[in-house]
Amino acid sequence: MKTPIRELIDKLEDLRDSIPDSDAMYRGGVINAIRLAKDMIEKEKEVITDAYNDGWLEFHSIEQDAEKYYNDTFKNK
Repeated sequence: MKTPIRELIDKLEDLRDSIPDSDAMYRGGVINAIRLAKDMIEKEKEVITDAYNDGWLEFHSIEQDAEKYYNDTFKNK
């Protein structure tokens, strides 16, 4: 499963690859969007793991490894 940010990056990369070289400004904007989205992957991971921990601790008295859950569930590159 991919996270929403990873799916966005994949779609933007496909879009980037479909833009002709003659449209450099549009292509550059898409490249910048890809860079910005990649910068958000770590923040998205933090939000997902925090939500997992909050939900887990609500019903269990022991802490679970949210990082392991994230890595197993969202095999991001």
